[in-house]
Amino acid sequence: MLITLIIAGFVAVAVAAFYPEVVRHRSLCSQLAEEKGLLAHEELTKARRTREVHLLKTDSEYVEIIARDRIGVMKEGETIYRLDSPAPAIQQAGAN
Repeated sequence: MLITLIIAGFVAVAVAAFYPEVVRHRSLCSQLAEEKGLLAHEELTKARRTREVHLLKTDSEYVEIIARDRIGVMKEGETIYRLDSPAPAIQQAGAN
């Protein structure tokens, strides 16, 4: 019985010593997953911007389309349709 209590005491000390490290490891793993997601998003943004820079440098039609869109100019006989997203509804405090 005494040997069982001594072994249980050593196990309790070992668990108490390593538990904070296990919690820290889990926290770091979740933080790493978040950072990987952020990195993937940033790499996607970089790829889109790199593609746009390439198009701006090499494709004159793309430059023309972007320029006409930004300054609102259209070609003769051309009709432009703009699809704007609806403005978000503003919720007033105490409206309920």
